[in-house]
Amino acid sequence: MKQRSRRLMALMIAATMTAGSVAVVPVAAEDDPYKQAEAAADDPYKQAEEAADDPYKQAEAAADDPYKQAEAAADDPYKQAEAATDDPYKQAEAAADDPYKQAEAATDDPYKQAEAASDEEEALDGIVPSADAKYTISVTEDGWIKVENEGGDTLGLAADSAVKLLEVDGYAFKDMNQNGELDKYEDWRLSTEERAADLAGQMQGEEIAAVLTHGGWGDFTTEPLTEDDGSYTYLMQGGRGGVTRSISQGGAAHAKWANAIQAVAEQSFYGIPAMLSIDPSNISGMVETLSLASTMDTELAAEIGQETAKEYRAAGVTALLGPQVDIASPIMSRAGGTYGEDPQLTLDIATAYVNGMQSTYDENGEDLGWGNESVYCFTKHFAGAGATEGGRDDHGNGGRYAVFPGNNLEAHLITYFDGVFNLPGKTDSSGIMTEYAIDVDADGNPYGGEWAGAYNPYLNGMLDEAGFDGLKITDWSVFTFAGVWGAEDLEEADRVATGWENGVNLLGGYNDIDTAKEAYGIMVDRDGQDKADEIMRAAAEKFVGTMMNLEMFEQPYSDSAYAESIITTGDSSEFAKEGQRESIVMLKNDGTISENGAVSEKPTVYVPYVYNTGWSATWTQGISEGTPSWTPGMDLDKLGQYFNIVTDTLGDPTGEADADGNATYTKDDLTRASEEEIAACDYVLVGMSGAYVNSYDSRIEGAFGGDPVPDDVEEEWYPASLQYGEYVADNAIETSISGKILEDGTKENRSYKGQAAHEVANYGDLEALQYASEAAGDVPVIVSMKMERGMVWSEVEPLADVILVNYNQQREDIVAEVILGQTEPTGLLVFQQPVDMETVEAQLVDVPRDMECYKDAAGNTYDFAFGLNWSGKIEDERTAKYTAEPLTKVQNFDYEAYEAANK
Repeated sequence: MKQRSRRLMALMIAATMTAGSVAVVPVAAEDDPYKQAEAAADDPYKQAEEAADDPYKQAEAAADDPYKQAEAAADDPYKQAEAATDDPYKQAEAAADDPYKQAEAATDDPYKQAEAASDEEEALDGIVPSADAKYTISVTEDGWIKVENEGGDTLGLAADSAVKLLEVDGYAFKDMNQNGELDKYEDWRLSTEERAADLAGQMQGEEIAAVLTHGGWGDFTTEPLTEDDGSYTYLMQGGRGGVTRSISQGGAAHAKWANAIQAVAEQSFYGIPAMLSIDPSNISGMVETLSLASTMDTELAAEIGQETAKEYRAAGVTALLGPQVDIASPIMSRAGGTYGEDPQLTLDIATAYVNGMQSTYDENGEDLGWGNESVYCFTKHFAGAGATEGGRDDHGNGGRYAVFPGNNLEAHLITYFDGVFNLPGKTDSSGIMTEYAIDVDADGNPYGGEWAGAYNPYLNGMLDEAGFDGLKITDWSVFTFAGVWGAEDLEEADRVATGWENGVNLLGGYNDIDTAKEAYGIMVDRDGQDKADEIMRAAAEKFVGTMMNLEMFEQPYSDSAYAESIITTGDSSEFAKEGQRESIVMLKNDGTISENGAVSEKPTVYVPYVYNTGWSATWTQGISEGTPSWTPGMDLDKLGQYFNIVTDTLGDPTGEADADGNATYTKDDLTRASEEEIAACDYVLVGMSGAYVNSYDSRIEGAFGGDPVPDDVEEEWYPASLQYGEYVADNAIETSISGKILEDGTKENRSYKGQAAHEVANYGDLEALQYASEAAGDVPVIVSMKMERGMVWSEVEPLADVILVNYNQQREDIVAEVILGQTEPTGLLVFQQPVDMETVEAQLVDVPRDMECYKDAAGNTYDFAFGLNWSGKIEDERTAKYTAEPLTKVQNFDYEAYEAANK
């Protein structure tokens, strides 16, 4: 108790209080010992003339610290003087001179009222609330202070916080701006709208500019932040947001890091808490994106959303950069993060998931609306990023354009206006993240002009027209290198200003506070002071209002022990495994596996290694030849729990040295298991990854460490491919829909007609299957395919007796359960599987489900919403709903009228 009390004293000793309606804050500077002199030698906090004035920093030795310099209490500057004049708390002749004694009764000051308290536990070393107080104070195991108001909000403060408590009408409030008064934004009894307007109204434009950046953080740590930590520096400058990539460090560790960030945020810039955002991370193994979509189970989506939010909040995360609700084309490079290609399915899964994420629920499952287990969602990417030309990644110039040859942009808006902007629960609407690409119609005309999503007046105007009042965050680095399309000729500060003027609020991935402030100045010069401030304050109201809804202004701290108890790292929770079981799709089964179980209790399986060249063409690294590798197609340790394993023998690498001088693997460095060894197995189990090579251009440059493309390299465009074997795009369109206007006035042609796709890096997957199938003889061949889109199955299906699809990642545990007859597959395809690449080229990238699909030896067509269970083809309520004609029209927004008015 004494140790806890000492931590509590760090807050209490300097607190300013209001009891009832009697203000105990001094009205004049001379009454406050902290203000009465510029160089008051009597006050240990004012004794020095420079930054070293703080007794906690000014000394090289502990002896210089007034709280450490004495061996006896008499050496304490608050006790050492014989005369009252030596002690700033005793030097006044009248009680009015001491802000801690000016009240008529000791009960008005909770820091002095307990002198007669005999119960040390109750008094917390002589510190208790007033006699009329309606709150209690305690110190948590994590060291932060918890203040619980009767029938009101719970407050949290750092143990050494400069923020003080105010008591009004018996309740406790945080003096977040440290002015000694209860401001409206500090009053948790008021509405979010009233509080947010009050705070935004107090802030200066440059202060808001800093707060709206979202580019933290520094190094991950479980210790308090030091002044040279990147997070500390960013927070003290006013930054209040950033993405975390460290949830895998564990619940307790992440919670401690989040607490350290909030402790610094509490000290400055009106005490505004920090927003820690995260990309979808499959926390505790819970299925998301394609895996979740393949269940076509909205109840499961809602449950996973609710549980995911609970775990994120336990770790200190308050916002999700997702879900990704792009309606994906068959060749979209980022398809793995979506819910597939169908507007209705995406609408249903996203709405249920976001509603579950954003609401807090009571113990009976009642929706309470916003609360301390809510996570704010930035649904992305508004709108149309699933139709990038060639499926290219829109982080880079190659994916500069999303094209709509079917003039079907409206279908890509359905999930927003008919779903996540009209949630069935009490949180009403999600936020959005802008897209990188420029949207272009069938005739090559950009919607809203040659502007990427963060700057685009057409897309942002649509949100304004619909009355959207959620937060808008840009995708990452749109002011520096990705998604600057249309704004390349602007200076960086002008880009930021243009984004704000066109409606964005938070600057995703941006931490240059000086430039953000400069952008505000540009708006003042360009739009006038009043308009600039109106833009900034509207954005600030949305941001701080969101954090108030999440109850972060009152209690931003996490319980690390609780976080550790509910977050599973390195494995999956039992709840998560139920979702994984529902996500497995069975495409083919000749009777090899069934509900009757396997041929033995622990069958023997042959699992071949697969070869990967390591080649890639990405926006992060540019074109990279990579490092060749041999790896088992599936995790042998996990499979070993269910099967006896036979596999190949990998020798030492004999290939050319890599950049570090280490030899690399070649195809000759592996010895396959013999036909005799394979014939003795019960099954062959081949783990594969879907056939895919992305479309790219020869001048693609890496943003992180990629070598610059030589100036003399002529730009060429290459097609995507969904097959392992060679593909030449002879049937591609002659002239691309999109293209920049070049200096000579002509339009750039981004067509890849006649070009060969690069060899897929994982062609070795097919080679492994070919060997295994040939060597297997009568041994059944099972393929476990990890997928993120469709593929051409003519190379694979004839060689397999059973095909199981795992979206996003191999799930060895669940695949084993299916083979052993313990789990019945119920998942369904969320992408059509094309018959060949010619039909892929003929497909309109903005129009879902418009391809001829592959038909297997059993006569089954691998179409959207197809899947098998033990009885055969699945036909249920899900398939009836999702095989209907794809949606094309928005119900809750008159898009046709908007389009006609804004051509």
